[in-house]
Amino acid sequence: MPDKTERVHHYQEQCVQQAVQVMASLGVSRPEDLRPHMLRRRVGYDEVASYAEIFHHLEPGQLLSEPPDGRWARDWALAHPDRFTV
Repeated sequence: MPDKTERVHHYQEQCVQQAVQVMASLGVSRPEDLRPHMLRRRVGYDEVASYAEIFHHLEPGQLLSEPPDGRWARDWALAHPDRFTV
């Protein structure tokens, strides 16, 4: 039985190899080229949705120029600059 360091190294190596294969199947070669609409997740027995449909992504700097609405409004209302807990 190999020691834990070897097992972890092998597991990490296999994870990276699988990620590279998935990215290649999507036509990208770098993780930063992935977009939410490319990634899909099963959300029901017979339903699959893209991450773009599941998660509401903010644009860079959006919170600096306008208060959030929709899904982010509650989190914004509960946020406090002096703590990281609710």
